[in-house]
Amino acid sequence: MLDARKKAILFVAVQEYILTAEPVSSQRLVEKYQLGVSSATVRNELAWLENMGYLHQPHTSAGRIPTDAGYRYYVNSISDKPGLTSHEERAIIRLFSVINMEMEELIRETAQILSNFTNHVAIALAPPFKRSILKHIDLVLFSPRHMLIVLITDKGQVLKRTVSIKPFSKDVGDLERLLNERLQGLGQSEISGLRDDIDLPDQELVEPVRALINAILDIMMSEDKERVFLSGTESIFYQPEFEDLRRVQILLSTLEHGYRLMQWLEDSAGTQKVLVRIGSENPDQEIKDCSVVASSYKLDDEIQGTLGIIGPTRMNYARAISAVGFVSDSLSRALIELRH
Repeated sequence: MLDARKKAILFVAVQEYILTAEPVSSQRLVEKYQLGVSSATVRNELAWLENMGYLHQPHTSAGRIPTDAGYRYYVNSISDKPGLTSHEERAIIRLFSVINMEMEELIRETAQILSNFTNHVAIALAPPFKRSILKHIDLVLFSPRHMLIVLITDKGQVLKRTVSIKPFSKDVGDLERLLNERLQGLGQSEISGLRDDIDLPDQELVEPVRALINAILDIMMSEDKERVFLSGTESIFYQPEFEDLRRVQILLSTLEHGYRLMQWLEDSAGTQKVLVRIGSENPDQEIKDCSVVASSYKLDDEIQGTLGIIGPTRMNYARAISAVGFVSDSLSRALIELRH
């Protein structure tokens, strides 16, 4: 347990390092934060905090920097503190109020907004189609062998895909009406079950309808693998922690497999408002030098997906937590508007 003085010194030591990216000295803390004690007392307390694992001294003559445990103490201390100004919150609300687009573009734009307000890489995982209900199907015949299939779900998702088909003699409008009659209101698993057990009045329709159902299922299942949106990857290069090219390469490689990272976050973030994983707390050791701040967004109180930021452990956590939480709430409200 830390007494009040140790808590105060640890807090300002972490805060100062976040601001400067320079090892923190006792003299610097005394001069800047008016702690009411001597530099020698602060130095002794810093040494104690180092022995307890909250701080680390990279060199004997250097100041100290926070460890993951030090950052965790800091985050737990500021989790309820505002990090965005009321002006910034109003700006985010205005940005969402003028967004009028399909869900995928909305998620992409949300990642951009989050990156702009935090100066970190933003990641957003769009809702998987396995949770969606098919609301409408449009078919457009380009040629006897090529057709555009447009799928619209109850959550406002729109999928478009051109597929190859065998020529058929039936009117495409009849096929479109039939598919909408049979598939509207069904989820992915229900459509899959219907594929091999579809009862049609005209046997000539069986083969083209089955082929189109297969194409619809292929579209929905393949799209689920590519639903991670990134924004702000260039911010990595402005962080002093990533001057080492190898660290940049590792992080970029991890971001390329963002689906795996966001799936883990999706499993974890549902139990709390904003999830913060610091350094070694992350399950993926390739990002053990990074922190991830994430939150789920919802529609009708049901989790739809996850969004968050990833950056160095030395980040402005108050701002990151506030931004991720506020943007996820704003996205949840936008999804309600999108559905209507």
